[in-house]
Amino acid sequence: GNAVMVAAGSTQSLVLQADGSVLTTGQNPGDGTVSRLYAAPVPGLAGVVSIAGGAGTSYAVKNDGTVWAWGDLGDGTPAGVDYHTTPVQIGGLANIVDIAVGYYFAIALDGNGDVWSWGVNANGQLGDGTTTPRLAPAKIAGLSGVKAIATGMEHAFAIMDDGSLRAWGKGANGRLGLGDQGDRLSPTAISGLSSVIAVAGGSAHSLAVLSDGTLWAWGSNVSGALGLGTAVLAYLTPQEVPGLQLN
Repeated sequence: GNAVMVAAGSTQSLVLQADGSVLTTGQNPGDGTVSRLYAAPVPGLAGVVSIAGGAGTSYAVKNDGTVWAWGDLGDGTPAGVDYHTTPVQIGGLANIVDIAVGYYFAIALDGNGDVWSWGVNANGQLGDGTTTPRLAPAKIAGLSGVKAIATGMEHAFAIMDDGSLRAWGKGANGRLGLGDQGDRLSPTAISGLSSVIAVAGGSAHSLAVLSDGTLWAWGSNVSGALGLGTAVLAYLTPQEVPGLQLN
């Protein structure tokens, strides 16, 4: 079949096919084995519309709005405590349209524009106002009207219906774009950015594309990661990347 989406985790790769099946390779391939050297379908997994890879965990959203996962954290239990070699459904989630995965935490967007989160939470990456880990999904209070989500390693983003961008989680290196390096335990609006149409998070930096085709970057700039042409080690607020027009 034809590939319509790809995703990479820490040690695994996933390909979503047009027919709703998922091919995997690497560790935790979802077929009952520990690893696989070639891409092959995950048995019994059909009707998939979105995929994501995390640290030893793979996720699939089905067309019925359910979420399935395999590997570590497959059913909301702490990393290393429970391990699934085949997909299991994550309870408490319905009408999900997309998912994003960080380092042992995940967030899911439902069809109502609400966001759910679960997993580790040492830096507020669950967005629930605490640093307490949670073993099962819960809705992030005060966050509605979301049209897209993304995660970095320990931080997360929500693009709102009005084109604004909210960030939460770990703030070191300025990866949240909020002008400092403090963590945020709840979603916080990034000033100076509007008409955001895409966002991505890395281990310690972040990127956003605006509707005018400009690319903005912030956070760690080690080895020139932000593409700004400078040797500055970090930027605490979004900076326009020169010389790029993405539309």
